[in-house]
Amino acid sequence: MTKDFKPAMNNPTPLTPKPCPKCGAPAELGRSGSHRFWVQCSGYLGYGNCTAIGPQTDNKKEAILKWNAMK
Repeated sequence: MTKDFKPAMNNPTPLTPKPCPKCGAPAELGRSGSHRFWVQCSGYLGYGNCTAIGPQTDNKKEAILKWNAMK
C-alpha cells in the first residue's frame, strides 16, 4: 500500500439530493418528528406546481438515496 492511499471512509463525500427528476428544480429534505425523513422538489405543492416527492424513510441517508434513485 502506498502512503498516498486513503480509504474511502477517511474521505466521506457529503450525500446531497440530486435535482428534481421531473422538473430539474433543487430538492429539499423534509422531516416529521424524529424518525420520518423524505426528499421533495422545492417546487412541491404550495411552493410551485411540481408533485415530485420521495418515500418516507427512517433516516436522512436512506431518504436521499431513494430520491437520487428516482427517475
